[in-house]
Amino acid sequence: MIPRIKLEVSSLVNDFCHVSVLYADCMPHELSSGMLGNKVYLSRNALLRQNNILRELQRVAISPRSWYAFARDLMRARDLEQIVSDWKGGEPMTDVFLSILRRGSNGWDTIWDQTRAGLEEYKQKFQSVWSPISDSVLSRLSQLSKTEWMTGEIRVHFADCLNGGFAWHDSIAFATLPDIEVQKKFLAHELSELITPSRLVEEELGREGLDLGVNHTVVDMLAYFSLKDFIAKPVHPNIERKGVVPNKNYYPKVEELYPIFDDYSKNPSEYDGFGSLVKRIILRLKPS
Repeated sequence: MIPRIKLEVSSLVNDFCHVSVLYADCMPHELSSGMLGNKVYLSRNALLRQNNILRELQRVAISPRSWYAFARDLMRARDLEQIVSDWKGGEPMTDVFLSILRRGSNGWDTIWDQTRAGLEEYKQKFQSVWSPISDSVLSRLSQLSKTEWMTGEIRVHFADCLNGGFAWHDSIAFATLPDIEVQKKFLAHELSELITPSRLVEEELGREGLDLGVNHTVVDMLAYFSLKDFIAKPVHPNIERKGVVPNKNYYPKVEELYPIFDDYSKNPSEYDGFGSLVKRIILRLKPS
């Protein structure tokens, strides 16, 4: 089964992300140091912060898992009333966010008026380049991860206040990028997050005392080799399009692992399972 990719632009999702970035200092470090750590956006909108909201968020425990689960349901909801029905009284964190979203966060209407049209236009532009390749990329990701897709639809939301993006079960939210080819890789990476057997990779890396960050390299390598045949070449043949090829300055052990994934992408059927690939990765990284 190859899932359908449904691209969306939602005021509700963008408002939730806006509040989360605006009050990133109240969020778990995993989130505030990553996709909620948009310092440019925060600086531009710092005057919209309100002490009463700050105190409300400071009083509740916010776990990454709860934040992601709530964000995922927002991405799949018809409207705020459905979320209130499903989540009200569930836990203090979600009750605080529901209260903020229901009464409207300070200045959000103005921001949305300024950003909605641009996001809708970007969505249409991206749809035109992604739709022809979507099934091929998703099929390739399944082949390389040796894992079947377990959902019929993946919701993908554009949220331009994010510093990157995130994926949770069957939903993705990510920022827009000027280069549409890099945006294609960005989506492929988030899709790879959903299907790559990351727990197996982390367990094997941990067992051998190796850098757990290599797990992120594995995710990005699978994304790249699933998409690379569908990336337009730069106008000048000697210019490398940054953001497409796995970045050795961001992901650990890229240079050591690239030849392994290059070979694997050409002959995945020669590997009994994903564990066979992981074993080869471990052998390459273990000190001799």
